[in-house]
Amino acid sequence: MKIKIKVKKIVLTFLLMCEAMALEGFLVERGTKTPLKGTNVFLLPLKAKTVTGDDGSFSFGPVVTSENTCKIIVNLTGYKKLEEEIDCKTAEVKLYLEKIRYSDFVTTITTKAPKRDAQMKSLKQEDFINMPGSFGGDPVRAAQNLPGVAQSGPGAQVVVQGAAPDDTGYLINGHLVPIIFHFGGLASVVAPQAVDRVELRPSGYGPEYSRAIGGIINLETKAPRNDKITNTVYVDILNAGAVSEGPIDDKRSFLISGRYSYIGQVLKLATEEEEDINIDSAPVYGDITALYRKELSNTWTYDNTFVYSRDEIEFFVQRAFGDDPALRGGLANTTEFFRFIPRLTGKLGPRTTTTHSLAIGQDKIFFNVGAQFFDLDRDVITHRSELVHEFDKKHKLFVGLDNEIDKARVSLSLPSRFNQGGVDNPFSSGEERRFNIEGTDINIGPYWRYNYQATDKLTVSPNMRFDYFSDTKEFIAQPRTQVIYQWSPKLKLNLSAGLYAQPPEPQEVSAEYGNPNITSPRSTHYTLGWEKDFLKEGQGRLSVVNNFFYKDLDDLVIPDSNSIYLNSGTGKIFGMEVQANYSKGPWSGQLVYTYLDSRRTIPGQGEFPAQFDQTHNFNLIGAYDLDRWSFSGRFRYVTGNPYTPVTQGVFDSNNDVYIPIRGRFFSERVSSFQQLDLRVERKTVYDTWILSWYVDIQNVLNRSNGEGLDYAFDYSTSVEDDGLPILPTFGVKGVF
Repeated sequence: MKIKIKVKKIVLTFLLMCEAMALEGFLVERGTKTPLKGTNVFLLPLKAKTVTGDDGSFSFGPVVTSENTCKIIVNLTGYKKLEEEIDCKTAEVKLYLEKIRYSDFVTTITTKAPKRDAQMKSLKQEDFINMPGSFGGDPVRAAQNLPGVAQSGPGAQVVVQGAAPDDTGYLINGHLVPIIFHFGGLASVVAPQAVDRVELRPSGYGPEYSRAIGGIINLETKAPRNDKITNTVYVDILNAGAVSEGPIDDKRSFLISGRYSYIGQVLKLATEEEEDINIDSAPVYGDITALYRKELSNTWTYDNTFVYSRDEIEFFVQRAFGDDPALRGGLANTTEFFRFIPRLTGKLGPRTTTTHSLAIGQDKIFFNVGAQFFDLDRDVITHRSELVHEFDKKHKLFVGLDNEIDKARVSLSLPSRFNQGGVDNPFSSGEERRFNIEGTDINIGPYWRYNYQATDKLTVSPNMRFDYFSDTKEFIAQPRTQVIYQWSPKLKLNLSAGLYAQPPEPQEVSAEYGNPNITSPRSTHYTLGWEKDFLKEGQGRLSVVNNFFYKDLDDLVIPDSNSIYLNSGTGKIFGMEVQANYSKGPWSGQLVYTYLDSRRTIPGQGEFPAQFDQTHNFNLIGAYDLDRWSFSGRFRYVTGNPYTPVTQGVFDSNNDVYIPIRGRFFSERVSSFQQLDLRVERKTVYDTWILSWYVDIQNVLNRSNGEGLDYAFDYSTSVEDDGLPILPTFGVKGVF
């Protein structure tokens, strides 16, 4: 009897094997379709196990079982556990493993660039994409939450540590661009999806950068993802756009993005009933970003970045602003530029690396009001090369070149501008100047940095920068140094000092409009700081950074009473910054505080606060992630900007306008800036795509934050100009 049963089982097993088929499949991340390689896949009740390949594929041998259904189990860290029942006779299956938390952007990490400057602060994609007040993850708007970055108001570029916007350099991959913000300061000129990180160097930065006595903002583009094609389409009340990125083949990858803003259409509707203004062409902006990367070999990489940006506004003024006859009629302003940035990076040996890049582009700026106009057309080439050699563990040398050449054509018909104390005289009162000029400027900047590891804890970096400015025919040596002491694994101290110079603005040094005899403004920076991690591994993260800074400004260019530019201004900036970051589980928070005293001195006026002096700048940011929901908020308090009061107006009968009589420069302030921003985002994850929507409300309390003063035509009365009111932004995005 037992023999019969055993024979029966053998026959049954043989029949099952005859019917059995191999089970094959693919394991991918749900929503993004990213293949999951090296992942264990279990099959029950056979107790079989296999591991996925590089493309996410897996295979089991012939499935031999008398059961009708089988169960596939995948349990991977960072993902929800997958248990899926299938017909045991199934030949092929595709499994979608759902991630616990999804990030909007994926960065392909090639090499981790060391942090050369201890004072540098940076935001990666994962830091800025969900930050409240950033309007859908704009990197530069998010950078305004960093220590030392001032509240600059709509339309202004970034203001760093009380310096004027023109004293800050705006860069893409280390190359100068004319603007970093679009019209109104609502979006940066590079698509957020193309940005790997935004870098802020507010003071005491190294020799690699120059021509900015205030600070440096650099947008570093990323390496496009090389695992699969990903497409993103998004739309909100400000703009709409699309992004596509992915591999071309196993050596090449790409990203291309286009964006267009229609915010001007909203303004056009809002002014339809205004009798004084007729908007013919609503203000618009748009940009294109394209990235290309190719691995030439195991040690050499070539990449290209292309950026195009255009801002345009045009309207007709029926009645002159402030009864100034010159400010009547058509008004148009267009700012347009592009940069093509090829870069080659590689190794010359086991201890020697090199990077070479160019930026080839063109800047166009056009402004006119009535019969007055300014037209700039500039061809630009900038060049960067660097060689890094590590002699041994203690000695490392950086040698580089940072050069610029531009050919500019300027045509203008404008009155001379007189705006001492930040108060402009009426346009009509200036002496009209007309000219057409063409010229070439050359700036050459060799530098070297030397890192000496004196002990296991102490690193000393004596550095040197040289700059030649053809406009002023100056060759300026700028010694800089940095000392870092690693007190303990979690506590680091740093000290830096250096000399910085920047060429005067083109209009200031031109023979036709300014003074060709002026020299370059200069600044000496001193910084002292520390940073420490307070929590142990597994307790979350609590880090604090505290910096103290002092800047001594010399040879500042200012206009005198005859509108002639002179190097008679001086100044000083000092203050303290604190940044505390906390995160644990779904909670994260950031507290940022800056104390600042920025002052200027002009002969005959004495010492007074700088135009962008903001004594207290406080930011509190919090975020909470719950499954597919994300909640975040930001509260910001900033001391009001100083302004120069106008005591009275004197009538100018020749030009039919009132001339302002200024009081003590920047002796009064507008009301403090207080703003609460909230953001909610929800993701819905499908097998092959992800749908996201968000609500980002700026100025939730609808506070009227003063941006300056608006005077009556005769300066007899004034009111504060209000900043942006409550501005809710609703956006939808699909990634597939």
